[in-house]
Amino acid sequence: MDSNTPSKSSFMAVHKVELGTAAIIAVLGIGLGLALPEDQSMPHRFNRIITISGWLYFLTWSLSFYPQFLLNWRTKSVVGLSFDYVSLNMMGFIGYSIFNIAFYFDPSVQEQYRQKHNGHSNAVHLNDVFFAVHAAILAGFTLIQCFIYERGNQRISRLCASAIAVTVSLSCVSFLLVVFDSRKFPFLTFLYWLSWVKMGVTFFKYMPQVWLNYKRQSTLGWNINQVLLDFSGGFFSVTQLCMEAFVKEDLSAITGDPVKFGLGLVSVIFDIMFMIQHYSLYRENNAKLIEEAPKARKQKVEYSQPTPKKRLRGKRGSSVPMDVTNTNFFTFACVAAAIRFLVPCTTCGHSLIK
Repeated sequence: MDSNTPSKSSFMAVHKVELGTAAIIAVLGIGLGLALPEDQSMPHRFNRIITISGWLYFLTWSLSFYPQFLLNWRTKSVVGLSFDYVSLNMMGFIGYSIFNIAFYFDPSVQEQYRQKHNGHSNAVHLNDVFFAVHAAILAGFTLIQCFIYERGNQRISRLCASAIAVTVSLSCVSFLLVVFDSRKFPFLTFLYWLSWVKMGVTFFKYMPQVWLNYKRQSTLGWNINQVLLDFSGGFFSVTQLCMEAFVKEDLSAITGDPVKFGLGLVSVIFDIMFMIQHYSLYRENNAKLIEEAPKARKQKVEYSQPTPKKRLRGKRGSSVPMDVTNTNFFTFACVAAAIRFLVPCTTCGHSLIK
């Protein structure tokens, strides 16, 4: 064997935290799928498999928010993270949370859905609710980091800010129509509007990050562990919906919840693009920047675009965040924290707009 070829043992040594995290997710997902009550609307031989797929997607997608958040926290920097992505992500998950909460807990919404889909129940599960609410909270915390951490001259673009303002305004108008004329504009229509907002956000939110990586010719500051977990979550989510549609012989499991299917499918596609950028296109640039980081910090060299001479309060230096290894440990720690929380459940300043 060539001495330069990494052995299986060396691969496992380097990636032991990731492998351990994957093993814990698998054990916890299977455990929750077996311990929680069965979905009586599906044949007995399939309901456990579908439930396990649901909890696996919930765990991997939920944990995908932590690597980026923890990288920002450790480096005290958000350089390399697109603010448009963060802002759109938060808006989308707020709408998705409202959608899932209403579909799962509101009997009137459930009845409206059955009338619209020939008596079939919707495909929103409890893990969908947990995931959406948890994602909205983490997205909010990440947005706060954009205000308080080193960010160079990165801002939310005017186009993104305008799109968010228009979307929020239209959502408010739609809600008022429901309030004042619920017969003509049922609440279900408003929820579908929110679902399509989330679908649109999911399609567009990744584009600013892909473009930022391209402009910088680097993925440093954009955590690859987040991408890998997001890819896994999207895969399990799409798998769950497809299996449910196959078992019920009814495509309404997909057409009745298009945002969940679209969210998973679009996430998988863009995550593949991020993996190509990280592992192929910009791999050498990343390694070079990491190697030069200590010298650059010592000489106070800034890697991003020049900042204005007149500075407002807050840090605007823009050295590339290089502390990209310790987030693996914190991802592992988050899995351990999830076990402590979920297992018992089975038994009971200044503008950022430029």
